[in-house]
Amino acid sequence: MNDVTGEFLNELRRMSTETEWLEFKRAGQTFSFDQMAQYVSALANEANLHRREEGWLVMGIDDRLDPTTGMRPAIGTEFARALPELNRIRESVAAQTAPPVVLHPPHELEVDRPDGAPARVLLWRIPAAPRGVPVSCKGHYWGRNGEKLCGLPLHKLDTLRAQSALHDWSAAVVTQDWALLSAPAIARARELYARRYASKPDIVKEMLGQTDAQFLHSLRLAVHGGLTRAALVLLGLPTAASQLGGPTPRISWQLLDHRNEPVTHQHFGLPLLSSIDALIARIRIIEINILPPREVAPLNLPNYDDWVLREALHNCVAHQDYTQGGRILVTEGPDTLRFFNYGEFLPGSLDKVLHAQQPEQRYRNACLADAMVELDLMETLNRGVKGMFRKQKERFFPLPDYDIAAQPASVSVMLYGRVLDKGYVDALMTNSDLSLEDAVLLDQIQKGRKPPAGELRRLRAKGLVEGRSPRLRISAQLAVAMGQEVAYLNQKGPSVEDCKKAVCDLLAMAPQPRVEIDALLMDKLMLWIPGASERKKYIKELLADMARQGSIRNIGKPTRGAVWALVAPMRSRV
Repeated sequence: MNDVTGEFLNELRRMSTETEWLEFKRAGQTFSFDQMAQYVSALANEANLHRREEGWLVMGIDDRLDPTTGMRPAIGTEFARALPELNRIRESVAAQTAPPVVLHPPHELEVDRPDGAPARVLLWRIPAAPRGVPVSCKGHYWGRNGEKLCGLPLHKLDTLRAQSALHDWSAAVVTQDWALLSAPAIARARELYARRYASKPDIVKEMLGQTDAQFLHSLRLAVHGGLTRAALVLLGLPTAASQLGGPTPRISWQLLDHRNEPVTHQHFGLPLLSSIDALIARIRIIEINILPPREVAPLNLPNYDDWVLREALHNCVAHQDYTQGGRILVTEGPDTLRFFNYGEFLPGSLDKVLHAQQPEQRYRNACLADAMVELDLMETLNRGVKGMFRKQKERFFPLPDYDIAAQPASVSVMLYGRVLDKGYVDALMTNSDLSLEDAVLLDQIQKGRKPPAGELRRLRAKGLVEGRSPRLRISAQLAVAMGQEVAYLNQKGPSVEDCKKAVCDLLAMAPQPRVEIDALLMDKLMLWIPGASERKKYIKELLADMARQGSIRNIGKPTRGAVWALVAPMRSRV
């Protein structure tokens, strides 16, 4: 860190131009807190990229060089003079930035103005962004284009994010005490290695002839007789946690009931290789009956596929940011499984993973991930993610949901253990020509999410969907082609005219309260509008529309005391 003296300030003032990590502001009387947070984001990110410990925001200095002195003239600033204002500034910057940047009070110097009068100058030290963690302001990443504040360009953002992968926490050698390893875990590792290379008996034979030390060195879990953190995470006894230099790696499983209340839980510690099998054994596997189109006998499929379960959990173990101290969480609900781990999603977005021509080449814990690939625990990065989508598609189950959070950096994956819309997505999944891209879009529709307008137009052009958002549905053309005519009609629901006619037929017998009209229509609307409150709202709007048309009228009290009577029967449309 530089000593902040008058000479240091003069060195900055003499620089021919502002740089990406240096900004001068006049800030005569005040300065926007929001704009300051943006500059903090930009200077922190640029300082990191320029391999500096800090950037500088200097207030009370004009940003134009004086050709006479060769320095930027001092103007002076009254900003942040009072302690309460200074505290508000620091709190505002910390609240707007992620990860929060807590500024130290600025260095305050007094220098001469051009006229000789004293000028107060503030130098704010902006710490460089942490390795692999760009600093955002209100969700946006800021950078600099020369002297100008701008959004952080994508290539700079990628460079910043890649740093966490380049610094491999798992590869550090932390001990030479081989007694910290679990013999059953090593035996399990040998079993998995033999399974991976079953088609190459020479490799398996060589492994069987190796000592444990030779085997771990071949997996690069050991280096020159020392054990890496990756070795202890996968194969270490619980007592090995003290050698990892931080929180104990752990997987926590909890079971929730239909009210989202916890029923039971269990924690799984080192060695994680053994804990993976123990946790998978806790997950409830039941058979789900799915009737394919034009078939009589149903398919009996497990609610969760073993490969998909393990791939999701293995990804959590391999890509967890163990330095953050959090646990890997597996939450099991009545028909969902949620996997959660800390750490930024290195590819940046799920779309990038699903459409990439080759897998992402960066790893957060490269040593750990490479060993897990060798042990047949996971695919190379991102091929496994795409494989999970394909496997769920082939099983006619909803596709995984990814939730990628920025603060704290984390990844959450939701697996569904039941069919959400059998007559819709499952029927489409049986079409062998349906691409994974289209399956992802249709999966979003079944979950009530509207795809981008361009993609929706493409689905319409292919005849895959019809109707208006948010009530998109399987098209009649595709329903007939796939033997889903009944499912289509059920999903499309009764027409408004049919509902109005049913109400008129009921009221023709006698005036009726709302409860009787609900009893008439609620079941009819169930397949079309699943939620009871939404169905009641639909019926309310239907009755209001019929009243406006003069077909019915309320002869009772307002709202709950309404009694509806027929005024004129519905006219049939020719």
